[in-house]
Amino acid sequence: MILSKTVGPTSAKLIHALLAQGKNLFTLNDACGITGKEKQETSDFLRDLVNRGVLSRIKSGIFLILIMGQEKSQLDNWPVIARILAGENDYFISHYSAMRLHGMTTHPLMDVIITTSKRIASKKVHDRLYQFIYSKPEHLWGILKQWATKQEKVCVSDIERTLLDGFARPDLCGGLKEIIRGLWSKQKQIDWDKLIQYAKRYHSKAAVKRLGFTLEKLNLGIDCISSLENIISSKKDYVLLDPNGPKLGRYLSRWKLRININEEEIMTSVWG
Repeated sequence: MILSKTVGPTSAKLIHALLAQGKNLFTLNDACGITGKEKQETSDFLRDLVNRGVLSRIKSGIFLILIMGQEKSQLDNWPVIARILAGENDYFISHYSAMRLHGMTTHPLMDVIITTSKRIASKKVHDRLYQFIYSKPEHLWGILKQWATKQEKVCVSDIERTLLDGFARPDLCGGLKEIIRGLWSKQKQIDWDKLIQYAKRYHSKAAVKRLGFTLEKLNLGIDCISSLENIISSKKDYVLLDPNGPKLGRYLSRWKLRININEEEIMTSVWG
């Protein structure tokens, strides 16, 4: 571990003690227990370390160690930071961030996406933006608790819910090609019966249209294709296959989609 020149003996003692306890994230009370000082004095001390870039304040009374040599630990803690920022509100890590936790993408994680039942302003912690997506409470389902570190669990959308969220909002998942790659990579882990039940319940039938078309194109989940088609049969409006693409292309009545990308790009998404 490398301590920068801005860390004096007292700071170094605190940081060593915290890291010895496995606490890259810690509370004001944790620090008080180590320093033996009163809360106000310790709070002033920690504020100075924040100003010097040794710590980052996640929220009131909760801090992250930023010292050199702990970069990987900082990256590993992003799911826990997301949970802390959500506070007491119902939440789950979603979209591209959920894909990352499920191993559906190998690309670097930039922003962190959290779906919550309360409107919360986005917050930047060190060099990462935590973006909150508001959802009605009745839409918070399809969630599991998963180990994020050796000590901490977080709420994350399961694979099936993540796929539907991705087809509803490809822009929050690195684009349509990225969610298709994620679908392909997890094809053996998908619970197809659960996916059908989720599709019936899901608020965006546009997502179900894109999902059904993609499964058919990739020859996946064959037994659930007809069920997905039935789910969207009453929806007569056409939507873009790629909602972030141009408003052009042929109309496909089977899935009520306007195919606004080269269909071969879907295969390229998987193997390219």
